Amino acid sequence: MLAGSRALIFDFDGLLADSERFHYESYNQVFARYGHRLDPQEYWKHWTSLGQGVQGEIERHGLKLDPAEIRRAKMPIFSRYCEDGTVRLWSDAKRMLEIFRQTGKRLAIASGTPASDVLAVLRNEGVERWFAAVVGSDTVQRVKPAPDVFLQTMSKLGVTPGESLVLEDAEKGMFAAVAASVPVIVILTPQTQGFDFSRADLLIESHREMVELLEKLTSAPPSGPER
Repeated sequence: MLAGSRALIFDFDGLLADSERFHYESYNQVFARYGHRLDPQEYWKHWTSLGQGVQGEIERHGLKLDPAEIRRAKMPIFSRYCEDGTVRLWSDAKRMLEIFRQTGKRLAIASGTPASDVLAVLRNEGVERWFAAVVGSDTVQRVKPAPDVFLQTMSKLGVTPGESLVLEDAEKGMFAAVAASVPVIVILTPQTQGFDFSRADLLIESHREMVELLEKLTSAPPSGPER
């Protein structure tokens, strides 16, 4: 899959960045204003992996709230976490990107987070220039599991699905890649162990395993044992 691709398209939250807990915290702060609190396990399954989001939370719990208003109130809270350096890239994810850069492939991000927040984190980490395109939820009509963000990213890069490879950590991203007809590698995280990734072309057990595999494939010098 790597040899046959010209472009590598990465999810952001959970895959590259340790950001999901800050999405959770941001939404929790907003829902708390209405006397509701998110359940962590429910959040990882229904929000992070399946992509049901605010609307799903409201429907599951019979809340009389406006999902658009909840989203609007949450956005500046999460943006501050991205801008002030609180949200960081996983160490092993950064190492993974370094190795992928050495292959000469074009790198891009296709995220359910607004592009401005993604770019803020990339700038803080000093890696913004590594990516040929960053596409976020603010520029597509439908978010994952719809394929829109991957289709727009490929259009920006000028590549076809057969020339692309998606790396994901969530079911919604896997389904979006399948809908876009792009091969997809899923890297498991502690929160997604046991979820159904049967539609993925390849399943990797951890970021560390992915790094070690890439180091063998590319003869890159080994790195230390980090996440």
